[in-house]
Formats: sequence, C-alpha cells, structure tokens
Amino acid sequence: MVLLTRPLSQVGNLQSLLEDSDLDYVLFPAIEINKIDTVVPSQTYDVIIFISVNAVIYSEEYFSQLFVEPLKIFAVGPTTAKKLTDKGVKVDAYPLENASSQELLTMPECEKLSDKKILIVRGKGGSETLKNSLKVMNQVDYLEVYRRTACEVSRLHVESIERFMQTPDGIVIANSVDSLFNVVKLVKEIRSYHEDQLKSRTLVVLSERIKVQAQSIGFNNVHVARTPSDKGTIIEILNHQK
Repeated sequence: MVLLTRPLSQVGNLQSLLEDSDLDYVLFPAIEINKIDTVVPSQTYDVIIFISVNAVIYSEEYFSQLFVEPLKIFAVGPTTAKKLTDKGVKVDAYPLENASSQELLTMPECEKLSDKKILIVRGKGGSETLKNSLKVMNQVDYLEVYRRTACEVSRLHVESIERFMQTPDGIVIANSVDSLFNVVKLVKEIRSYHEDQLKSRTLVVLSERIKVQAQSIGFNNVHVARTPSDKGTIIEILNHQK
C-alpha cells in the first residue's frame, strides 16, 4: 500500500504507474497548488531559472514575454528540465541527478555568472538560497506564479489514512518538504497515535534535502529515489516490495 501525498491535480501519472505495477495506493493530498496573478517584469533577462515543474506550468502563458534572445534557461533538476523540453524550450543547464538549488549553484554555468540579469520563476515564499547566492554578483528578481496551500482534513484523508495504517508494510511518498510536514500535521489531527506509526513506515523521497528534513522529524527509514521522477519513484517502491 502506497500513500500518495501529491496534489490531486498532479497525481494522475503516478497513479497509472502504480496500477501498471499492481501496487495498491490511497490518496492523501498534503498541499494544493493554486495559480496566482502576477505582473511580468518589462525588462529582459540574461538567464531565467525555473525552480520546479509547477513554475513551468503556471508561467507558460508568459513565455512569449519572457523568452527574449539572447537568453539562457536553467532548471533545478531533470524533471523540471523535461517539462520545459516537452514545451519546446531548450534548457541550457540543470543538475542531472539531485534536483536542488544547491546542486545548480555548483554547476560551472552558474558559478561563472557575473553582472547578469537573472529571473527566478518559482512559487510564492520558496527558499532564498538561490537568490542569496546569485545576487552577490548579479541582479536577481523573482516571478512568483503559484502558491502552495496546506490541505485541511477531509473525509478522503480520514478514509485513506485508516486504510493505510492497516498495512504494516505501507510506503509513504513525499515530493517536497512542505508536503511531508503537512502529511504529519494532517495525520496528527486525524489520530494522534498514528504519527509514530507513520514515521515507522518506509518513506520514499526525491532528494537528499527532503531525506535530511524527514530524518530530523523522526522518520528513520528514508530512501531517495535514484532519479527524481515518477519512474524513479516506482523503481524505488518496487525495490522495497521484494
């Protein structure tokens, strides 16, 4: 049994892969993603960095305004890069394995940036790591195109967690630190004694950063998918089903 914690609007592909692999699952959305109104800066940029798949999805309508050559496009990881490529956008640099701002900053393409105008496309209230590092030598602006909203407890959450807790070998999937923290919060609100049970389950995450945060709040069986993708997640789950 797998606990799927993604927003309901973005879980379809992973559901299909689980079904194809004969893996049972329940839906337990931790956050919702909502588009927010924004104003696209009138100036042009030398580099635009996309921080997530959602950044690509919710900024697509602005591509014609943003993509003014000459321009370099960076992404924080392969999944975000693939989303851009699928939309016909050439990606000039992205970490091939660990998707994170820190990994992107270590790449030569980022390290040599100086006196450039950089735009970071992201959700509202994200990490400041990328901007704080790049603004030392560059002008850095944000284009915030979506907002993460923590889900409230619903009947779906109650029914799903009760089913999940009946399977001692259940696996939890967490795609972000925000979603993981809210999963724990929701579970505590439903049944406080389920919290320890939840943290004893196998947890599959997409990055070392999420793993570290998960361990800091008491998860002790955390595994990072070899590739930060739906297929990579399924492979990791199947490894623990053997």
